[in-house]
Amino acid sequence: MLMLLSDTSIFMYLAQKILSAPVSIGSLRLNVAVIASSFCACLTLLSYAAVQRSMSKYHSQPQAQMIPLKDYDKMKLFYDERNFWISLLGLLTWLSSWRLEVLYRKRFEVAETKVSRKGLLSRLSWAAVGCGVLLLADLPLCRANYKMQLSLHVTPGKEELLPVASGCEGIFLHDSEKASGCSDFCRKVRLLSEERQSCVLFARQWHLLGRWAAQLFDQSREVSQDQSHIEKLFVKKSCVEVLRSVDKSNEAVDFLCSVCAVLALLLAFAAFAQGLQEMIPQTKLRKD
Repeated sequence: MLMLLSDTSIFMYLAQKILSAPVSIGSLRLNVAVIASSFCACLTLLSYAAVQRSMSKYHSQPQAQMIPLKDYDKMKLFYDERNFWISLLGLLTWLSSWRLEVLYRKRFEVAETKVSRKGLLSRLSWAAVGCGVLLLADLPLCRANYKMQLSLHVTPGKEELLPVASGCEGIFLHDSEKASGCSDFCRKVRLLSEERQSCVLFARQWHLLGRWAAQLFDQSREVSQDQSHIEKLFVKKSCVEVLRSVDKSNEAVDFLCSVCAVLALLLAFAAFAQGLQEMIPQTKLRKD
């Protein structure tokens, strides 16, 4: 963006070539600006969801406890808001660079002859494709949102408890009162397990298709995301075992869903851009 704003020919030319580097997917013609904007849009959406979760947890507290917010909760809210503003800044910067590149390119183009507009059906088809891809993007976005919530709200608590876990090896929650120093440890692990379940429910609340798919998956495994699931977990496993698996997630699936989410947003951006382009009277251009 700074290269395009510099008004220096060589810098503007290089920036324009980089931003307009073509990437073709079938009949869709993309460029670096579209790809980067889609990636930042995905991060902005996920980080905004994290901010909303932190704020909803804060406002759900009793009125008497709302003012003295814990330092740990303040830190999480700070990082969530920081990530959101960084992602939003990246999105706006790439969108601005995209627009500047178009304006720079049009400086050297002069309309020669007009070409007729394409049909309404074609434009509606591109709009339908964009909406359909956005709807399908909800599936991988739900998983990516869940993974992000785990890394922000569960993993830090797990890393804090792991150094003291060795002293409570093999201790179950119902026997923790008998072991010295393990009662408080198991209580914190229980809270962390409830935090994980809260992440699951929050991610599903934000995504319609993702919620349906996750519920079908739970039904196939005969798993219910409620307090009974946590109770069964602590009956079968010791507190240390629960702690070690509290943020466990399939890394391959997480990576695949993150890639699919970005690609889906990318295709949706491209489809909408193609539809908008066909709404504008096209011109046959020549270099001035």
